[in-house]
Amino acid sequence: MSLSTYTERFERFAATLPAAEQQQRQAQFARFLSSGFPTRALEEWRYTDLSTYADRDYSLGEALPSNVASECLADAERVVYVNGVLNTELSTTSRWHAAVDAPKTLRDGLIALNAAFARGGLNLQLPKNERLAAPLQVLLVSRAESSAVMSHQCHRIELGENAEATVLLQFVGNGGERLATHVIDITLAAGAKLQLYRLQDEGSGATLITQVEVQQARGSQLRALTIDLGAAFVRHDFSTDLAGPGADAEISGLYAPRGTAHIDNHTRAVHSAPHCRSRSHYRGIIDERARAVFNGKVLVQPDAQKTDSEQRIANLLLSRRAEVNAKPELEIYADDVKCAHGATVGQLDETALGYLRSRGIPQDAARALLLRAFAVEILDRITWPALAARVAAGMNLPSEMPLASLDEVMA
Repeated sequence: MSLSTYTERFERFAATLPAAEQQQRQAQFARFLSSGFPTRALEEWRYTDLSTYADRDYSLGEALPSNVASECLADAERVVYVNGVLNTELSTTSRWHAAVDAPKTLRDGLIALNAAFARGGLNLQLPKNERLAAPLQVLLVSRAESSAVMSHQCHRIELGENAEATVLLQFVGNGGERLATHVIDITLAAGAKLQLYRLQDEGSGATLITQVEVQQARGSQLRALTIDLGAAFVRHDFSTDLAGPGADAEISGLYAPRGTAHIDNHTRAVHSAPHCRSRSHYRGIIDERARAVFNGKVLVQPDAQKTDSEQRIANLLLSRRAEVNAKPELEIYADDVKCAHGATVGQLDETALGYLRSRGIPQDAARALLLRAFAVEILDRITWPALAARVAAGMNLPSEMPLASLDEVMA
């Protein structure tokens, strides 16, 4: 496995850093060289092989001009990054931007690569009892023109005791081949509440790697929802540690790969304290020759008595060439718990489709109605109206679909 082009890029990048920082970055890059890109030989990557990325030639992305007006949500504060660089003209605030330390958890070589190259990112810190007046939209744009580019960022969210925030991490991009990695470390103090949205609607040619690590204290509340619509390859790891009694986490998501896209979601809920609750509900709609992977694990530690956990995964395959691998896991070391999990894979109900057609509803509209009915459990969890409309439009599943009248259909 050759990683020579990455070594060359790193040496150029490190030369621009202060001497004290160079040593730390070099240690992270050495770990990347030792681990390389993950392959199917690793259990966590058994359905995904990134070994071909070792020979690719990515240059560090520059702050190219971008037009993101169509992505901006009017009722939110906004921070915009283009190829990992803060764009102050497109942002409404730079208050929450800062250099962020290396990730706390280095799961594999990809995260070591991120730690070696990462630039400044979101650094949202709210003190005790503070609440964000408006949702915060973080637009993470990747753009490539004549050559392949890569960008790497670390982000941090820290909510003090009883603090509250709503944050959207939105990934968009266009152009040629692009590799982007993002690591988000989140700490929720006692009683803190975070509504975290992650929306990915990248253009073709994009490879996106995201890792979210959450630490939850006593009585904290996490609501996390992820939507994957675009890109060529996506890997998303989400892990939360319910470390304080009474912590509560709801992790939900919807993925809808098309074409030859590959979307890989891994979630992990660790119950480390008693009287905690977790829910994980994901749904997938896989079309054409796309592939999806979902692996969800719930780990109940010995001291986590009175755990209440549920994990549900449902998938629709819309094409004979579409593929999904779904694997829910439970690992329990306590004896007074309530845990359940399950996974299903199916197709659109042809009887229901035929019934709608018999009532004069056109084929495309009938299909969209059934797909919305399948996805609505996740879509209805989006409590931010502007974001809900954006997601519905991106999936071509508006909440109110104009249907041709029966007379027009029969004409």
